[in-house]
Amino acid sequence: MGEERCHRYAIYFTPEEETPWYEMGSRWLGRDPVTGLAVVPGLPDGIGLEQWRDATASPRRYGFHATLKPPFSLAADRDAEELRLGLRSFAASRQPHSSVRLRVASLGGFLALVPSGPYPGLCQLAADCVEYFENFRAPASAEDLSRRRHPNLNERELENLARWGYPYVLDTWKFHMTLTGTLEPEVRHNFHQYLGQLFAKQCEAPMPVTSICLFAEREPNSDFFLMERAALG
Repeated sequence: MGEERCHRYAIYFTPEEETPWYEMGSRWLGRDPVTGLAVVPGLPDGIGLEQWRDATASPRRYGFHATLKPPFSLAADRDAEELRLGLRSFAASRQPHSSVRLRVASLGGFLALVPSGPYPGLCQLAADCVEYFENFRAPASAEDLSRRRHPNLNERELENLARWGYPYVLDTWKFHMTLTGTLEPEVRHNFHQYLGQLFAKQCEAPMPVTSICLFAEREPNSDFFLMERAALG
């Protein structure tokens, strides 16, 4: 019998386990996507435990990551083992990126780690992921399309939503590693200051992008977990 089918899958980048980047990102979000263990970071005065839990609730579900191929349901004629093999084959044909420098920034009301400059190689990697894994994706449901069709989407984003099931892919994609959900301006300012300090030392060194990962969501609204990692190159 084949591997049990999960509700959704996604292709993400996340740093190698047991590295400072992985440990710091997972600790801040409050969950390790490999072990599933909950962790609580040390918090400064001015950020309470409940406020932190609320602020990180949404990104905690997905784990510390940057999206390459957004979450999708598996096509009826595909199985998880084929997807694993596809991940390995794709990764082996792409080159690693060894010098991605990051900074904490505000993006549309939430906070994330973003590149400090342009990295066209990363954009190409993400675009290749979207296209390569498209034949594994089941068509998006009407409910999914409706949920992702925000009033502020531009024409190109609406085209991407119709074609790829997600608005922010290809030329509208931006590398980011989400640190909070949407926050009110004053709260976001406080978190921004703290996260800038928290990640300051780590951001002095580049984050190596040497592998990509298959994440999965076993049941609707459950936490995503790291299913497989494949080395680039």
